[in-house]
Amino acid sequence: MNDHRSKCFGFLSRNALIISVLIGVVVGFAFGFGLRSVEPSSDALTWIGLPGEIFMRLLKMLILPLIVASIITGTASMNARTNGRLGAVSFCYILVTVAIGAVIAIILFLVFQPGKDVDLSASTNSFTVKRNIETTDMFADMIRNFFPDNVVTACFQKTQTKYLQVSRTVALNGTNITITEVQKVLSSTSGLNILGLIVACLMFGVTASNLEDRAEPFITFFDTIAVILIRLLNWIIWLTPVGVASLITTALLKVSDIESVFTSMGMFVLAHSVGIAFHQLVLIPLAYFITTRKNPLHFMGYCLRPCLSVFGPASVAVGLPDMLKTLDENLHVDRRISNFFVPVAVSIEKCGSCIFICLSALFLAQLEGMNMNASRVVIIGLLSTAGALAVPPVPSSSIVSVLVVLSSIVIQVHNVGLLMALEWYNDRIRTTSNATTTVLGAVMVERLCKTSLNSEQELNSYKKTQERPTYDSEIRVLMNKDKALGD
Repeated sequence: MNDHRSKCFGFLSRNALIISVLIGVVVGFAFGFGLRSVEPSSDALTWIGLPGEIFMRLLKMLILPLIVASIITGTASMNARTNGRLGAVSFCYILVTVAIGAVIAIILFLVFQPGKDVDLSASTNSFTVKRNIETTDMFADMIRNFFPDNVVTACFQKTQTKYLQVSRTVALNGTNITITEVQKVLSSTSGLNILGLIVACLMFGVTASNLEDRAEPFITFFDTIAVILIRLLNWIIWLTPVGVASLITTALLKVSDIESVFTSMGMFVLAHSVGIAFHQLVLIPLAYFITTRKNPLHFMGYCLRPCLSVFGPASVAVGLPDMLKTLDENLHVDRRISNFFVPVAVSIEKCGSCIFICLSALFLAQLEGMNMNASRVVIIGLLSTAGALAVPPVPSSSIVSVLVVLSSIVIQVHNVGLLMALEWYNDRIRTTSNATTTVLGAVMVERLCKTSLNSEQELNSYKKTQERPTYDSEIRVLMNKDKALGD
């Protein structure tokens, strides 16, 4: 009996965080649906959502320094040849998985036909979605942001094309006529330029690896920052259950008339949910088994923690610390791989988002009565793949890409507000898909780059990063080992 109790206690202690987060998710849905009849005021919603807001602020505080420290230490520990191979394999994986998302969406659209019998009169929700950027300018801005002109301002600003309306008066046949022209102006907007920081950190890391011993203080500095941030994360992460419950409750209370929205968009929600479930529960475990020949159920269990961490805030960037910890502690992926791949994948790995973008564009096009022939479906799939790569890791950012895809094929966007009515649900399930794909990517990239990583030169250059414990579990193991030696 005592042995059985000790096993139960050991299981609960090992999985205490996951169990508590699951309880937080259940509590969030229970309070969200239960308090809808009360119709809390805006002030009450503010206080209900405050714990979740504080939780997100604490996690966002770690994202920027963790990205910088992880990429620099990861690339600095490898030579230029390995960095090039790793970068090429990582980008190919991201591009292929995002394209697979578009294929899944097209198949779902052909099977479910979600826009065929939609009754828009059942929905009373009204949303205004404004498109304020041209398609070509969106991708031009993305390329510009890859190369920031100031590393410091990239921490809080990114480049964005803006449009100014300029009026001028001209004389025509003796009559003065006012003509309004739209001029493009290259400006900046507030927000983290994560793409530019990744490129800058890659350059710093590669340069430091070439300088070898002369760059040792530089590498040690950022390695120490990474250790401190992970230790700080071990404390903050225990706020996840409260934060997730608060965020889910607030999201549900802010949505009006959920029943009518689900009624009018039932097939679209079903198609999107089936696509995400198929991707996460079939394709990802199958890819993991083919790559590693290991039990995929264990892998999916390990992925539960980062999925739960991104489910509440609906932002894959918030789950970056949990992904790094899961890859290192549970999946035992080489830390050089995870430090390089995860920050990059968080920025542009959007398989789940591509499923939503492509399916939404096809759904709205069908809603407008457009004849969806093979060529149009393929064009929407290609545009969705490119648009997903430009989606920033923030909540509801995929809606912008949907607008870009629709405008590219000259489709009116009057009904795009329907997507916003259920964005609180769709955004969260596709974010978990993005997180799981990122974790799988790190495992697959390690397998493909294992030969170059295991060379003697690489192991010697990385030996020092293995000497210091990073996580609490490692510290406990080392303490127990020293204690045993002392006895």
